[in-house]
Amino acid sequence: MAHTIESLLGETVQRSCGQAVSVRSLCGKERVVGFYFTASWSPPCRMFTPILTSFYESLRGASRPSGAGTDHLEIVQISWDRDETSFREAAGAAPWLSLPFQDRDRQRKLSRKFGVHGIPRLVLLDGETGRVITRDGFDRLQEDNSGSAFPWRRKPLADVIKGTLLQPVEGSETPDKVEASTVLESNKIVGFYFSAQWCIPCRYFDPELVRAYTELKKKGQSFQVIMVSADRSEESFQRHAAGVPWLTLPFEDPRNQAIKAHLGVDGIPMLVLVDCATGATITMQGRQALMQDPECQDFPWHPKPIEDLNPLASVVINERSCVILFTDGTEAGLEQGRSVLSAAATKESEKGDVRDLLFFVAGEDELSENVRDFADLDDTCPMLIILDSPEQNVYVCPDAKLSPQVASLFVDSFLQGELTPTPIPPMMADENLAECPSESQAEAVV
Repeated sequence: MAHTIESLLGETVQRSCGQAVSVRSLCGKERVVGFYFTASWSPPCRMFTPILTSFYESLRGASRPSGAGTDHLEIVQISWDRDETSFREAAGAAPWLSLPFQDRDRQRKLSRKFGVHGIPRLVLLDGETGRVITRDGFDRLQEDNSGSAFPWRRKPLADVIKGTLLQPVEGSETPDKVEASTVLESNKIVGFYFSAQWCIPCRYFDPELVRAYTELKKKGQSFQVIMVSADRSEESFQRHAAGVPWLTLPFEDPRNQAIKAHLGVDGIPMLVLVDCATGATITMQGRQALMQDPECQDFPWHPKPIEDLNPLASVVINERSCVILFTDGTEAGLEQGRSVLSAAATKESEKGDVRDLLFFVAGEDELSENVRDFADLDDTCPMLIILDSPEQNVYVCPDAKLSPQVASLFVDSFLQGELTPTPIPPMMADENLAECPSESQAEAVV
């Protein structure tokens, strides 16, 4: 969808000579749009840019790499240069397009949206759908410097996990072997559980997942768990696997790393739920969802266009731009809030993994009060805001009478950069909306 990429870049980008180019002209079938985050002051960027230039020119010329798909690549440089002179020098030497230097606000938003904390970074998007192909184009090109597998689309999950899994057998120390393909074919949902016996938060969460797993199986849910272990010795792995009722990947199986990379996992404990039919990720937040919904009433926790503001959301609103409608907390008030946000939230959710905003309705509780305090807001109710924590800004809808039309206009104005932000006071901005995690809530990096 051209409008998806246009919503990210704006209507035009520019050539090295300064000529404007329509973003819509970059989009379409068999087209890939690359966002290259770089800066002339960065030594790693200065090393990678010639490699990317050579690859880019080979794709567009007669020497297209053998095996590379038919996709046409266009790159838009997203500069982290600190002054316009450096930007112009770098953009003038590049064979691709650039986001104008003056569009610093969009540069920051793109960096935040794609989780770019260091450069160089190459993010590839499908030019037809606007969906992310890979956020790791830099790594993919380093591994496949001929570009033979371009555009490095994710392999189907069935191919990544293909092989045998271990299934515990009651009363026996020797597990059975089960083909992964059989597991995917015989279940609707698979939860990949990343865990280790040495990890204290995992020890807290293991019993909760065992309880939920057992109850879901009793209810006839077509659900299976596959544990991906980060245990450091085979002995601890064996003890860990013997204490759980689900399937496991063998110790130090190379698929462990492949599945972590496929699903974008970098910490434990983590429970990722996947739709077996499509291979699509349902939620990366299975652990948090289970702790919030221990009876699994909303299993498998599909993302909703509008969520309730609850402790699970507190981590998200620290990291993303969010629309929040504060209500009086009654069922009628919350339902009215959902009705007001429905059209705007549904439209935004159709962007999939490139959506700009998350939507929440809030009641009158401690978390809502914390959000109001954080953004230095009064007790007006109802109140519609856009909280941009990463940029330390808040936008308050001026309309006293809220309606779906008012909410949609407010959101559209924000996305078009037409609203004036109110900076969050420095003392407030230094606070964090998420509570400090307890041992049972913490996460270990692997």
